[in-house]
Amino acid sequence: MPKKTDNIVKLPRKLPKRLRPFFWDCRFSQLDGERDGDFVAYSILESGDWASLLWLCRKASEEPLKALVRHHHGRGLDLEQLRFWQAIWKLPKQEVDRWLQEHSDSTWDRSAG
Repeated sequence: MPKKTDNIVKLPRKLPKRLRPFFWDCRFSQLDGERDGDFVAYSILESGDWASLLWLCRKASEEPLKALVRHHHGRGLDLEQLRFWQAIWKLPKQEVDRWLQEHSDSTWDRSAG
């Protein structure tokens, strides 16, 4: 888990307990939304349910979330997730296609066939 303070995504320091299941691989009680905002946001984008995604979108504005996905070139998001956010955020198709090409040896390639 990152220990940096220069997060793209700013979240409330205290996270709701309903997010705990998405952080089974770390100590939820030690997560800090301000300090670990990018980690928390990307984890929710990768594995969150609809309620957690709605919470994230209410707490973080669209631009930082888009910037975070762009920073990671969509890595970790599956094909359907990436195309969903492409449509919601109006990401250029060419940009998303380039990410998919960059990671053609990953899950995206196997799930597309």
